[in-house]
Amino acid sequence: MSSQSWQVRVAASGVGSGFLVTDRHVMTCAHVVHGADRAEVTFAQHPDLGPLRATVIAAGEWCAAGEDRGDVAVLELERSVDVVPARFAAVNTLCADRATRLTAYGFPRGYDEGILGEFRSTSDQLIAGEWLQLEAWTGHGPPLEEGFSGAAVVREDTGEVVGMVTARYSSGGGGRMLPSQALVRRWPGAADLVPVPDHSRETVATLRDLVLRCADDCAPEVAYRSVMEPLTPLPPLPPAGGFLSLWDVAWFLLTEVTPAPGTTPWADFAVHLADRAEDPAVRRALYAWAGDRRSGTNPQERQARPAPAGGMRWSPILVEIERSGVDHDQYLVSLYVIRDGRAQLVASSTLARRYAQEYVRERLDHAFRQIDREGGEELIAFALPRDWLGEPVDEWHTSADDATPLGCSSPVVVMDLSRRRQSRLQFKLEKAWQALDRGPGTAWHRVACDNPQDPAKLTVRLQGLETALGYGSPPFTEQARGLLQAGLNAAAPVIVWSRAGCSGRHDEATTTEHSCTGDRFLDALEQRVASLPLAELPRHVRALRSEAFLAEEPQPHWAAGLTLVWEDPRWFPEASIYPQSPVR
Repeated sequence: MSSQSWQVRVAASGVGSGFLVTDRHVMTCAHVVHGADRAEVTFAQHPDLGPLRATVIAAGEWCAAGEDRGDVAVLELERSVDVVPARFAAVNTLCADRATRLTAYGFPRGYDEGILGEFRSTSDQLIAGEWLQLEAWTGHGPPLEEGFSGAAVVREDTGEVVGMVTARYSSGGGGRMLPSQALVRRWPGAADLVPVPDHSRETVATLRDLVLRCADDCAPEVAYRSVMEPLTPLPPLPPAGGFLSLWDVAWFLLTEVTPAPGTTPWADFAVHLADRAEDPAVRRALYAWAGDRRSGTNPQERQARPAPAGGMRWSPILVEIERSGVDHDQYLVSLYVIRDGRAQLVASSTLARRYAQEYVRERLDHAFRQIDREGGEELIAFALPRDWLGEPVDEWHTSADDATPLGCSSPVVVMDLSRRRQSRLQFKLEKAWQALDRGPGTAWHRVACDNPQDPAKLTVRLQGLETALGYGSPPFTEQARGLLQAGLNAAAPVIVWSRAGCSGRHDEATTTEHSCTGDRFLDALEQRVASLPLAELPRHVRALRSEAFLAEEPQPHWAAGLTLVWEDPRWFPEASIYPQSPVR
């Protein structure tokens, strides 16, 4: 029995069993120590240690009034002991094989030194989502009786703990056990004691410590739905009785959720908490933990879209802004890094439009921490609602202490979120870029400010041209917005305009040659970028924005306020479609 010298007798308000899980902590049942702050612990195999005083430091939700769930308590010994603690089997280890013998060491009346019982698990099906059922191994062995409560249930073939006895049946010699995953729900201190497949003990312990440092004012089930609903239309149901805490959500994601290929819901949960953490150190650590977990995903399981062969190489950061549905001024703002052809979530939150710039600015640094450093130059892409396409995101400040326009610090492009949601247009865009990769050069099509056109007819004219579009007017009027939509619907891969361009209204005094700001913009655009490969355009536009920002002329530089719609789906995986309105 030396291999199981961690078995102990616990005496408090009643007498039961227990088992040493660290050099100073003992697990037992809450009903064994009910109403007591202290207990007396005796090691059955080490009488020389004598009785040790212990303090009750944790207890589950069990109560004498009839709540049977959470019958778990943890005792802290008055001093550490030189005894090897119990060793747990991996979480969700199956026990219902008829040939698998289970043992438990109890202290029924008259057996102060303890007695060993032999049992089997009737099924791996949980009773009421909480317990496993035990039955006697033979009809003539010791039954489960008073004094076995709190005993570790051990697989005889491996010597590993798979659960704890919590109740006996009035007849038949059997009873119930709490499996080890239920024990960790109630006492997070055991999180690094129960092995979790695909996650190291250090990984689980780090997440536990960070979750416990987060304020528990967020409803656990709301947090769970916020993480899982964007990933699957039918997420696994929460545990019976609901989640007990944010830690319970984390443990459930680690042990009960089978993720789809390329997804890491536990990392998404860490990001969810980081976005709400008040302590900056905890926030940074959660982001870092999430980034490490995502980068550790097996690339072969990601079904990655291959990056374009040859040409410019990018390491993209994607900022998606979409209406949340909670009210007219609430938007879901999400930041991703694109690695191995998949979008990996960095941060996400629902907020009012006036807070979007600050939120993105604060999270971009976290995105750079996870960016693909083996790829190419950074590329920040904003996927925006159509009525946001005039938002000067390239003029947002780079950081809280750096007022440099973001478009001067990094290549910045925008994309139409509605177009990203349409697989038909994404297909056409990809075909257009494939044609551009094979072609010798790129033609630019001018959409002049003083040439009213029917948007639907313009769409038809542009289809299949694989051309870049230059607009003389920004989309600030109904006519200009209609023409922009025509270009988007024609799957034009590149669209450019100036926010300082022509309003589209001319009179006789302003119709002289080259007097229109829209014409001057289009002329300069063709002169400076017509000969450049479209795949490299974001880099050159960054240089133009810097040139415009530094210009000292009294008149605005022709590239001031330049907006670049640039969308190559091969660099940006299609956006996930929410199964329901993403209301937080």
